[in-house]
Amino acid sequence: MRAQQGAAEIGFFDRQPTSTADLSPALPWAAHLSRSIIEVMEGSRDPQQLTRWVAPDILTRLARRNALSRRFGTATGATGVRTVRACHVRDGIVEVTAVVVIRNQVRALALRLEGLDGRWLLTVLEVG
Repeated sequence: MRAQQGAAEIGFFDRQPTSTADLSPALPWAAHLSRSIIEVMEGSRDPQQLTRWVAPDILTRLARRNALSRRFGTATGATGVRTVRACHVRDGIVEVTAVVVIRNQVRALALRLEGLDGRWLLTVLEVG
């Protein structure tokens, strides 16, 4: 059984796209996810806590970073999210930039969130 959506076919058991209107507001959700990501990167949060909201390849990268942070010890310092901005690319897809502080260093995150299976899923993450 296959459903037709535009030019691409989506299988019955494939991830199903979700409209922005059917998802939680992107900006607060992205701010919360950004905070969770930096906590994983600095070693204070288990990366497996993000399994439901992060694509597997990104989760693997975050887990590696987490292991390194834990292995070499974490420096004390403020961590947090300074600003978050979102751009709705099209229905069900949002690109987000976040300015964050990790161990007293200001960094930038770029995220692509896609509405899949009734929730936002992080499909692209760039750390600057």
